Amino acid sequence: MKPFCGGLVDNARLAFGFLRQFPEVIPLAGWDAVAQVDEVLDLYEGENIITPADLAAMEGYRQELGEQFCRRCEYCQPCPQGVMITPAMLYGVVAHRLGPAKAAAFAEKIMESVRLCEECWECAARCPYSLPIPEIIKKHLQMFEEHRLARPEEPA
Repeated sequence: MKPFCGGLVDNARLAFGFLRQFPEVIPLAGWDAVAQVDEVLDLYEGENIITPADLAAMEGYRQELGEQFCRRCEYCQPCPQGVMITPAMLYGVVAHRLGPAKAAAFAEKIMESVRLCEECWECAARCPYSLPIPEIIKKHLQMFEEHRLARPEEPA
């Protein structure tokens, strides 16, 4: 399930090349278009060749995502306090991809909702990946605050 890590891995050849190394794994992906299904099916027609460049790209994803990342399954939802859990869990990746200033501007409402977290851990209990969600979103809130403080003031 989630071979594209909830959309965080955007290269089908790499994702399915990695998974094909494990013959006992059957990937279950969601697609938006028939062309995407055809692309993946074409990958299974030939031999699975993973080049050093592929390994480096895979390592790049691994470094960016880290050991604990949200796959956007949303099993953690809803939060009884109204925390926007899923987008708050993705703040680190958004900041990495957009840059701190743009991420802080983009995620202001999302990250402000994290202040509502009472650390009840209901979300973590529902997470199929056993992520410590309250800890991660609080860490992302701290990162957001640092990014917001570093953002240049907008003219009045």
